[in-house]
Amino acid sequence: MIQSINPIKIIFSIILILVSQAARSEVLGQMTAMGQVYVITSEACKTADGKIANGWLLSYSYNAIGVATRSCYQKYNDNIWLWEFSGREYVFPSSYFKSAKS
Repeated sequence: MIQSINPIKIIFSIILILVSQAARSEVLGQMTAMGQVYVITSEACKTADGKIANGWLLSYSYNAIGVATRSCYQKYNDNIWLWEFSGREYVFPSSYFKSAKS
Protein backbone atom coordinates (compact mmCIF):
# COMPACT_ATOMS: atom_id res chain seq x y z
CA MET A 1 0.00 0.00 0.00
CA ILE A 2 1.36 3.41 -0.97
CA GLN A 3 1.63 5.91 1.83
CA SER A 4 0.32 9.41 1.26
CA ILE A 5 2.95 12.15 1.20
CA ASN A 6 2.74 14.57 4.08
CA PRO A 7 2.37 18.17 2.73
CA ILE A 8 4.52 19.48 5.59
CA LYS A 9 7.42 17.33 4.35
CA ILE A 10 7.02 18.75 0.85
CA ILE A 11 7.05 22.34 2.12
CA PHE A 12 10.06 21.61 4.33
CA SER A 13 11.89 20.06 1.37
CA ILE A 14 11.24 23.11 -0.82
CA ILE A 15 12.48 25.47 1.88
CA LEU A 16 15.55 23.30 2.42
CA ILE A 17 16.36 23.39 -1.30
CA LEU A 18 15.96 27.16 -1.39
CA VAL A 19 18.16 27.66 1.65
CA SER A 20 20.87 25.43 0.22
CA GLN A 21 20.74 27.33 -3.09
CA ALA A 22 20.80 30.71 -1.34
CA ALA A 23 23.76 29.62 0.79
CA ARG A 24 25.90 29.62 -2.36
CA SER A 25 25.35 33.33 -2.93
CA GLU A 26 25.08 36.37 -0.77
CA VAL A 27 21.57 37.62 0.01
CA LEU A 28 21.63 41.32 -0.84
CA GLY A 29 18.18 42.29 0.35
CA GLN A 30 14.58 41.32 0.84
CA MET A 31 11.17 42.96 0.88
CA THR A 32 7.53 42.01 1.36
CA ALA A 33 4.98 42.86 -1.34
CA MET A 34 1.76 41.34 -2.68
CA GLY A 35 1.77 38.54 -0.08
CA GLN A 36 5.27 37.39 -1.07
CA VAL A 37 8.76 37.81 0.36
CA TYR A 38 11.15 38.77 -2.45
CA VAL A 39 14.85 38.02 -1.98
CA ILE A 40 17.65 39.30 -4.23
CA THR A 41 21.07 37.61 -4.31
CA SER A 42 24.51 38.09 -5.86
CA GLU A 43 24.39 34.86 -7.92
CA ALA A 44 24.18 35.00 -11.72
CA CYS A 45 20.74 33.99 -13.00
CA LYS A 46 20.34 31.02 -15.31
CA THR A 47 17.54 30.57 -17.81
CA ALA A 48 15.34 27.48 -17.87
CA ASP A 49 17.77 25.77 -20.26
CA GLY A 50 20.76 26.40 -17.95
CA LYS A 51 22.38 29.32 -19.80
CA ILE A 52 23.57 32.33 -17.84
CA ALA A 53 21.36 35.35 -18.49
CA ASN A 54 23.85 38.18 -19.02
CA GLY A 55 23.26 41.14 -16.72
CA TRP A 56 20.63 39.35 -14.63
CA LEU A 57 21.04 38.07 -11.06
CA LEU A 58 19.10 35.38 -9.19
CA SER A 59 16.11 36.29 -7.08
CA TYR A 60 13.32 34.25 -5.60
CA SER A 61 10.11 34.75 -3.72
CA TYR A 62 8.06 32.66 -1.35
CA ASN A 63 4.66 32.99 0.26
CA ALA A 64 3.26 32.17 3.70
CA ILE A 65 2.69 28.49 2.92
CA GLY A 66 6.21 28.00 1.53
CA VAL A 67 5.56 27.98 -2.21
CA ALA A 68 8.72 29.33 -3.84
CA THR A 69 9.22 30.96 -7.24
CA ARG A 70 12.60 31.51 -8.87
CA SER A 71 13.16 34.68 -10.87
CA CYS A 72 15.86 37.02 -12.17
CA TYR A 73 16.41 40.70 -11.50
CA GLN A 74 18.35 43.74 -12.68
CA LYS A 75 19.00 47.02 -10.96
CA TYR A 76 18.16 49.89 -13.30
CA ASN A 77 17.95 53.61 -12.38
CA ASP A 78 17.48 52.94 -8.66
CA ASN A 79 14.78 50.36 -9.40
CA ILE A 80 14.75 46.57 -9.12
CA TRP A 81 13.23 44.93 -12.19
CA LEU A 82 12.09 41.36 -11.40
CA TRP A 83 11.37 38.91 -14.19
CA GLU A 84 9.67 35.59 -13.36
CA PHE A 85 9.92 32.60 -15.67
CA SER A 86 6.13 32.62 -15.98
CA GLY A 87 6.52 35.87 -17.92
CA ARG A 88 5.41 38.28 -15.21
CA GLU A 89 7.55 41.36 -14.60
CA TYR A 90 7.58 43.72 -11.61
CA VAL A 91 9.43 46.97 -10.90
CA PHE A 92 10.09 48.12 -7.33
CA PRO A 93 12.16 51.03 -5.98
CA SER A 94 15.53 49.80 -4.66
CA SER A 95 14.75 51.42 -1.31
CA TYR A 96 12.01 48.82 -0.71
CA PHE A 97 14.67 46.09 -0.39
CA LYS A 98 16.14 46.07 3.09
CA SER A 99 19.74 45.00 3.43
CA ALA A 100 20.32 41.51 4.77
CA LYS A 101 23.19 42.89 6.89
CA SER A 102 21.09 45.33 8.91
